[in-house]
Amino acid sequence: MASSGLNPGFLMALLAGSAEFFGGVALMLGILARLSATMTAATMAVALFWGHWGKGFFLSDHGSEYALALLSAKVALVLMGGGRYALDNYFLNSGFLTGERHEP
Repeated sequence: MASSGLNPGFLMALLAGSAEFFGGVALMLGILARLSATMTAATMAVALFWGHWGKGFFLSDHGSEYALALLSAKVALVLMGGGRYALDNYFLNSGFLTGERHEP
């Protein structure tokens, strides 16, 4: 990442890679969906404006098309949340986090 102007390069690559990996795993499982979508959206916004902006729009020219699509999907997840089948809802409704037990 230092070659693109983000210094220190190793630290920036570690932060971006960790946010994308752990945020992606959390999004797949539906754990802290809004927080993990915010982390990955911030990473994608940096990639969009730092790496893809000014190269045109289309992906064939390394433009901003794909990064913009990913950013808009992450912003939608931030606004809408994880949905009905997210593990967050299961933990909250089952009493797992509060210690309360609900009989079926």
